[in-house]
Amino acid sequence: MDLWHWILAGRSMMIPIGLASLVGLAVIIERLIVLRRGRIIVPEIAAAVDTLDSGPDLSVAYALCQGRPGPFANIVKAGLDHAESDWTVIRDVLQEAGRREATLLTRRLGVLETVAAVSPLLGLLGTVLGMIRIFAAVSNAGIGDPEALSGGISEAMVTTAAGLFIGIPALVAYNWLNARADRVIFELETYASKLLDSLRRRRLGADERAERA
Repeated sequence: MDLWHWILAGRSMMIPIGLASLVGLAVIIERLIVLRRGRIIVPEIAAAVDTLDSGPDLSVAYALCQGRPGPFANIVKAGLDHAESDWTVIRDVLQEAGRREATLLTRRLGVLETVAAVSPLLGLLGTVLGMIRIFAAVSNAGIGDPEALSGGISEAMVTTAAGLFIGIPALVAYNWLNARADRVIFELETYASKLLDSLRRRRLGADERAERA
């Protein structure tokens, strides 16, 4: 039996299961593109943050952020925009920017989790509908109609298999992508801490020079 016959055997429940598979696949592809580490943790911006203490000004780092927009650049720019503020203000700004970017990095993963949870349930619903069809056929024609019985059994088994076939990979992909997002967010938090420390030291150094003058 080829794929098309399997789909026909599953009857109407294959439509929502198929839609769930398309939604899950779209989210997986989109998140794979978005969560590439090299796309988020831009090496030039990371190097600028690491060497911020030794730079004469902040314009180079700011220009890099403007030229390479993204979550990392947005966090660094938020800190640089408040470089002359008290370090507690910078900390709050960085925390807010980090929360905002973390939300963007993890968005749509909830959709994938829903697909992983709903697909087997849709398959189970198809199984129930198939069993109902079997009982209806038995009550109407007795057990002497093998075609009606086989149709209900096929619907029950195919929808169950289809729901699991979609749900299991979706669950694996969700956990893997969620772990990848967590790793990226942790790295962004590390660089945000470095940036806060560098800006705080620069501010203290400027204050000391002003006092000596």
